[in-house]
Amino acid sequence: MKKLLIVALLILFSLLLYITQGENFTLSSLSQDQLNLYSNGILKSEEKFVNNITDYDFAIEFSAEQNQIFVKEKIVWRNKTNFNTDEIQFHLYANAYKSTNTNFAKGYDLSSPESKTEIKIQKFLVNDKEADLIFIHPETMNTNDSTVAKTELDKVVEPGDSVNIYFEYTLKIPKSVKRLGYARGRNFYFISQWFPKVGVFENGEWICSPYYPYLNFYSNFGTYSAKIIVPAGYQIASTGVEIEKISNDSLTQYHFVQNGIHDFAWLATDNILHRNSSYRRKDGSEILIQTYVQPEREKYFERYIDAVKNSLEFFEDHVGIYPYQNISLVDVPRTSNAGGMEYPTLFTVSAELFSPKATGWPEYLVAHEFSHQFFQGVLANNEVYEAWLDEGFASYFATKIMFRYYPDIYNYFKFATYIPIYGLDFFSYREIPIIYTLAEIQIPEGTQSLASYYSNKTIGSITDTSYKQPTRLAYVVNTYSKPELVFHSLERYLGFDKMMSIMKYYFMQNKFKHPTANDFFNSVKKNVNEDMDWFFEEFFRTTKIFDYRVTSVIKKSDTEYEVLVERLRDGIFKNDIYLYTDKEILKQKWDGKEHWKTFTFKTSSNVIAAEIDPHRKNLLDINFSNNSYTVDSRIWASWSLAIRVFFWVQNALMIMGSIG
Repeated sequence: MKKLLIVALLILFSLLLYITQGENFTLSSLSQDQLNLYSNGILKSEEKFVNNITDYDFAIEFSAEQNQIFVKEKIVWRNKTNFNTDEIQFHLYANAYKSTNTNFAKGYDLSSPESKTEIKIQKFLVNDKEADLIFIHPETMNTNDSTVAKTELDKVVEPGDSVNIYFEYTLKIPKSVKRLGYARGRNFYFISQWFPKVGVFENGEWICSPYYPYLNFYSNFGTYSAKIIVPAGYQIASTGVEIEKISNDSLTQYHFVQNGIHDFAWLATDNILHRNSSYRRKDGSEILIQTYVQPEREKYFERYIDAVKNSLEFFEDHVGIYPYQNISLVDVPRTSNAGGMEYPTLFTVSAELFSPKATGWPEYLVAHEFSHQFFQGVLANNEVYEAWLDEGFASYFATKIMFRYYPDIYNYFKFATYIPIYGLDFFSYREIPIIYTLAEIQIPEGTQSLASYYSNKTIGSITDTSYKQPTRLAYVVNTYSKPELVFHSLERYLGFDKMMSIMKYYFMQNKFKHPTANDFFNSVKKNVNEDMDWFFEEFFRTTKIFDYRVTSVIKKSDTEYEVLVERLRDGIFKNDIYLYTDKEILKQKWDGKEHWKTFTFKTSSNVIAAEIDPHRKNLLDINFSNNSYTVDSRIWASWSLAIRVFFWVQNALMIMGSIG
């Protein structure tokens, strides 16, 4: 009887599914008790810090056959300022792909018809009335660019008022060019910067920048809801949490929601591997880690997941908690240009088919893109004006994470791209080594950014407006490389614990807000007793070059020595001066302002050498080789290395001669 009842119930359930043409269920690897800690994808304890300005509700139909999406978009915008506005401005980022004459096209090849697209709007309503969109050209007067538009309101929006906005539009999915698009040879569609998005209204003005080729974005926080219909067999990975999935024989509808974010990206594919894991915060709450990997890179699953967990732990220990319910990592195909980019609760990465763990890749990429969940994700700075506030910090923290969890990162010769060779014959002829790796030498933190910095030491400063940087190289150096080096230098000057206390304070004061450079500088001032204005001026606001040297060590008497130090360039740094003896190390400090200065040390011990900035606190010093001076000449080390080099060169010439 019991069995018959169960069968009857199963038949009834199947019949209901047939009638509704689908099945409803929610997906989560977290227990119900854990889910109760969240509200629309964010910790309830963090929800109170969020100030939602713009809410979005999407109904999306994706057609793989037509390479197109059909969208109905509802927006609620709230004026939470003390100013009135008679217009609303919108980003239409996808219009950057419209022609070869847009601002975006100055940095990317859009000559192929498959690379072009635009948002084709069929309906636009403001407060249920038809309205007009007027394309405008802020910051750059490029009339061929249609990535910014405005609508003029028939009624002024007062402080505290809200506006309801509605769009219907289609968007052809282009061949992948910088993130948006489909991957060649794969049914893999990555959809980013795809929807009309309201700009930021602050201090009585609209901040709504066009889509520049090398820069990212700026927008307000809000709640996002997206129902996405895809062909059966397609899987969606998305910003936010999946709360519903309805399927029938031909279609599947996913429903995602997320509170407290400022952007939304998603992908559709019919061939990807998916695994879930979780990370437990110190308070016992859990974060769902969703990892999506290309089939040919299945072996990277554990490395990806470990890197995400390590990043979560480092930030929780030193900065603050990750406030959302889940984090999704998406490994993109080789033919997609969507790799290496951050979005709220989701980021993309890529990896080579062969990449040993000792190379630190793709772990570094994971750490960098995850760090953006904090810097620009939760701390939503304007990436068009001050891109270094996210990219510089992401680079700095990625390096900290790598050296904390992957300390065995060494300099090595590389055969091809990803084959490290430690202490082995790299190139021999008849068993005679021509090139041989001498040792495993650990790379100091931050030094990987030095080569980039050296390529552009004086064009542009860190705090220059990002979109006004004169060249792409200047943008990269002043946004990524130089800020990372400066943050490491600030840490070395203040100490690791003090640096982390600054970062924790900066995060707690500015989470779910729009911090600026001054907010960071004020965080330093609040946590450091010393006046740090000199540091901000020398390192952030100017293009000064640093180079200090020890010029001489002179014995004035049996117990007195004079050390002459020089400042060779215009950059000023507060330095330590060390005098080394056979029994002790004598120390003095110098504010570094004079072009030269003599320091007197008294000791009865045998003096060996003197050194300025012995701990290499200032990573922008362009020549560390002149930072020290030895009293007695020590040439054997250099002779030994020179002899090896001459040996390699001689053998190489002999081989070339015999070939000829």
